[in-house]
Amino acid sequence: MPPLPLRCLPALGVAWFFCVVQIRAEVAWSAVFPAGEGEVPSTALVVGDGRHVIAVALSGAKAEGGRLFSDERLLPAEVILDPVSRLVVFRLSGPPGRALPLMADATLSAGAVVKTAGGIQGKSAGWVKHIEGKILPLALLKIEYSGKVPRPGTPLMDLSGNVVAVAHQPTGPQSGYAIPAEVVKRVLDDVQRGGHVSRGWIGLYLRPDAKVPQVTRVQAGSPSALAGVKTGDVLLQVGSRPLVEYADAVNAFFFLRPGVATPVKLKRGDQELLLSLTPVERRSD
Repeated sequence: MPPLPLRCLPALGVAWFFCVVQIRAEVAWSAVFPAGEGEVPSTALVVGDGRHVIAVALSGAKAEGGRLFSDERLLPAEVILDPVSRLVVFRLSGPPGRALPLMADATLSAGAVVKTAGGIQGKSAGWVKHIEGKILPLALLKIEYSGKVPRPGTPLMDLSGNVVAVAHQPTGPQSGYAIPAEVVKRVLDDVQRGGHVSRGWIGLYLRPDAKVPQVTRVQAGSPSALAGVKTGDVLLQVGSRPLVEYADAVNAFFFLRPGVATPVKLKRGDQELLLSLTPVERRSD
């Protein structure tokens, strides 16, 4: 892999910057993505059936031009991007790699310890749903590290060696965001099943500035309308995820799967109702 020139690029449209420098590969799997006149590196991890490799292409990087390496050897692979999480799935055409175990149902509460294969330790500082007043399309983890922030795409493991998150955007010399493993699994399952990332659409609308996730409009003929959701209903839970504010609903909607019935608990006046609705597909690409 050729040397990487020094570049500073805006990360994910947020007011932080990250620098791309020449880095020697510290793990077997890695990826690079074109960005301006340089390239942005990412660690990569083999998941699922061993023929799918996950990396992270931060904002500004051209995911479609991504290249995958194993021990600095370029591998032929199809590139599939989830534009919401910025996770990139490389689908191998050659022999499978050794997959790391994903702990998709892990709950990383504040203070939970994570580690990298290189020995860097960190602690969860909790969930991040807003940045500079903007609601994120999915909730991220904030990790405080004991040393240098690992490269985007680095698997973060619990003390048993299960992957519970993937390093995302650095926010400081010893802190950064991470994507929870359940997001990785959501994207991976779609790609393994259908070759692309799909979105579950239910046809209801909420007010972002409301204190509670209250429905402002239900589109006629949508899954929400067919299930009986009405304007004025307050969403309490979608699937297994309880909702307190609008950002919680946005995060819950990320995990909706087309064709999979989803329980929705809501409040209508003084009544609590439990409905079942089945999202339809809305392609992310």
